[in-house]
Amino acid sequence: MPEWFSGARRLLLALFTALLVAALVGCSSTKDDTDTGDDSGDAGAGDMLPPPTATIQINYGHPNDRLVRATVTKFFAAEVIGERELHPGRNASMVRFDGGVPIWEMKGDESVVGRLSELGKSLALKQVEYGKVPKDFLQVIPDEGPPEPLDRGAYYVFEIDRASGSVSYQAVKVLADGSLEAYNAQPRAGTSYLLCCNIASDFPEPVVVPDQTAPADSSESSSPDSNAQPSGGDANQ
Repeated sequence: MPEWFSGARRLLLALFTALLVAALVGCSSTKDDTDTGDDSGDAGAGDMLPPPTATIQINYGHPNDRLVRATVTKFFAAEVIGERELHPGRNASMVRFDGGVPIWEMKGDESVVGRLSELGKSLALKQVEYGKVPKDFLQVIPDEGPPEPLDRGAYYVFEIDRASGSVSYQAVKVLADGSLEAYNAQPRAGTSYLLCCNIASDFPEPVVVPDQTAPADSSESSSPDSNAQPSGGDANQ
């Protein structure tokens, strides 16, 4: 066999071996990358539970009255420090809350107050939904963007201020299922409020918050109840 032919065959064999090794190394690298991506593929299964909601129903005891301001203050714990009987079978409880951070506040737009004759009762709102600023109102807290969602297990005091000077309060506890337990309240010293009436025995107890994921078709919507029914409902202020 000619010497030049043997040399060419050896060169072709060396090239073929090099190409085969490179192909095998490339396949191995691609598989490693794919395996790394698969490790996180099942994380976060399920949808987040929607945040609880609250709607305050507003009453007016004076003619031509209107809403001036609505404020929501967040508390983190509650302690019953006393009780007293208002009427037979109706007990009010003195509750001291821990915390006291205003998380949402809105007020009537001062520029439209002088035009009430034109606007009719645009500022005499019948209800306020937490976090939603109606027409002719301005958000004060936070400075921009929506307020933080309501937290399961947290306590809130809703304050409604009217042009007549009438002010009403409701103390609300957000339960584990997102429903609200609410009572009419009157402020006392510091962060204490007098709640009426016959509050639930577990009102000051911590809430066990469930897993924050649920099927996509689940939904929750609750409102404070001025009649102090633990089942929740619309609030009358």
